[in-house]
Amino acid sequence: MNNVENRFITLVAIIYSIGILGFMIPSLTPAFIWLTPYNIIAAFVFSWIFHKKWEAKHVAIIITIGILGFLLEYAGVKTGSIFGSYHYGHTLGKGWQGVPYLIGLNWAALIFFTSSLLAGRVNNPYGASFLGAAMMTLYDYFLEPVAMRYDFWHWSHNKVPTQNYIAWFIASLLMHLLLHLSTKPQRNKMAGAMYFIQLGFFLILFVWIRLF
Repeated sequence: MNNVENRFITLVAIIYSIGILGFMIPSLTPAFIWLTPYNIIAAFVFSWIFHKKWEAKHVAIIITIGILGFLLEYAGVKTGSIFGSYHYGHTLGKGWQGVPYLIGLNWAALIFFTSSLLAGRVNNPYGASFLGAAMMTLYDYFLEPVAMRYDFWHWSHNKVPTQNYIAWFIASLLMHLLLHLSTKPQRNKMAGAMYFIQLGFFLILFVWIRLF
């Protein structure tokens, strides 16, 4: 199982590397933008496939976090008072009243990735929640310019407000606390690798956008 998992992680890393090139080369970019929703779904599904210990309560909380994430984004878009003033583009696919359904799945996936990565390494639920929220906020910092460039979402005046990062950290912290105080996340090598692969993906595109 470990060999299969390691090979799959390597394959995913190669696919994301190809994706970086796809987003950099203008003639290929529309195709890779079209693939983005499927990539989000696949990353989440494959991480669960390699999960070694399933617990109904853990799964239920991750689903709850996905729903809460969607509702949070809905409130954020409609009021502009949580993250700042922003609206979604077309890249993330269909949604409800301007909020893509996949954004809820993305919240659930990131909480799952980061909590799985920290499981067994940080046993204190409050410490794990704080570190998980910090990791997600770092992720969002590199994601934001990429999201605006490729029509994930757009900020008013094309500027990401500091409020967004504060809200991201607080929301991530509360979601991690909900998970860590309700159940005990299990180590998931694939989920942890997925966090670093996606972080690297957005980091490289972040630098490329800044330079070009």
